[in-house]
Amino acid sequence: MTITIPGFGELPPVDHTPDGVACWNTTAAGTSVSVLVEDPATTDDLDLPFIGSVLEDRERLLITAQLAVADHLREHPDYEAGAVADPEFTFHPGRDWLVRFAECRVPGFTELGIVVVFNGADVVGVDDLADVDLADD
Repeated sequence: MTITIPGFGELPPVDHTPDGVACWNTTAAGTSVSVLVEDPATTDDLDLPFIGSVLEDRERLLITAQLAVADHLREHPDYEAGAVADPEFTFHPGRDWLVRFAECRVPGFTELGIVVVFNGADVVGVDDLADVDLADD
């Protein structure tokens, strides 16, 4: 089932997802957008007009995310402006959403990048994902 985000367009479903997870993804205007729904939530729990409003304002919110990263990494000795790239917007039911910069050109950070978490239009956290264990169990 394709979902339609008002003012943005359609997102096709991702074919292979874990049990209990539904995901839709597309790239438009250089922006990767994903929507995730995990059981017990359903697509009825998605606020598609809210997601559309965020994406309509994505350039300003992307700058907000970049400034949050700069503030978070300012004390890191190898941080330079423009050290993050390849933003991915991810939405869930509710007003919490995130921007993950898939590329973080700061030595010592993982290939997972860095995440800026929003509630509505407000930044509520930055996670450099440095503590994520990538080892196979």
